[in-house]
Amino acid sequence: MIAPLIVFVIGLGVLAWGFFQQRKRDAMDATPTLTCAEIAAGAQPVTCEVKGAAAPGPHGMVRAPFSGRDCVWYRAKVTVRYEHHEYRDGRRHTTTREETVHDDTCPVPFGVQDGTGQILVLHERASLDGAPQSVQRFEPAGQNVNLFGLNLRVNFSNVKGHRYQEWLVAPGQPMYVLGAAGVENRQLTMRKADGSPFIISTRSEEELSRRLRLHMYVGYIGGGAVMAGGLIWLAIRTFHG
Repeated sequence: MIAPLIVFVIGLGVLAWGFFQQRKRDAMDATPTLTCAEIAAGAQPVTCEVKGAAAPGPHGMVRAPFSGRDCVWYRAKVTVRYEHHEYRDGRRHTTTREETVHDDTCPVPFGVQDGTGQILVLHERASLDGAPQSVQRFEPAGQNVNLFGLNLRVNFSNVKGHRYQEWLVAPGQPMYVLGAAGVENRQLTMRKADGSPFIISTRSEEELSRRLRLHMYVGYIGGGAVMAGGLIWLAIRTFHG
């Protein structure tokens, strides 16, 4: 009985993901687009969207850890691939598994310039959509050994290697940001708004809206189908007792 319920819960999770995509798209449709000059002229903080180009913040450029490139934001991830051994029915079963051992996002805020000024995005390690990938490589574990003129890879551990991935935002990258904008310490800032999605993306508003609509349909249709499958499976299991 547990397996059908697990399938049902998975479908419910996919359905909830689709709802979250719709919530972000609805927020984009309902939120005005303001320039930095218009935000600076306002007396109160406002939830809005800003479109412009990425620029260094007060701390200047940062250096991406794997590529060594200068940028305004980065994410670095390391995944280990290893062999997992377990014994069942008196036999050893080996499977290859992967586990994330490092996943770090640059904590330094960056700016967005739109021709009328610059606003500082206080992302606080929030996810950034559509960042270009700058590093994707796999380094096998072990050491190279030359044996009688043959180059061999020797590895005596269960670790097969590590995958290194990096994404970064370079200065000048087009940006779309939706959040709470205002003035803090004489500096225009944008951060997550209470009760509203915080969206930071390298995609245009139109492209992002189309993508969210597709994700919304996938979540609703796919989640509903999986939930229905789980219920049908549960009914069959119950009927056949």
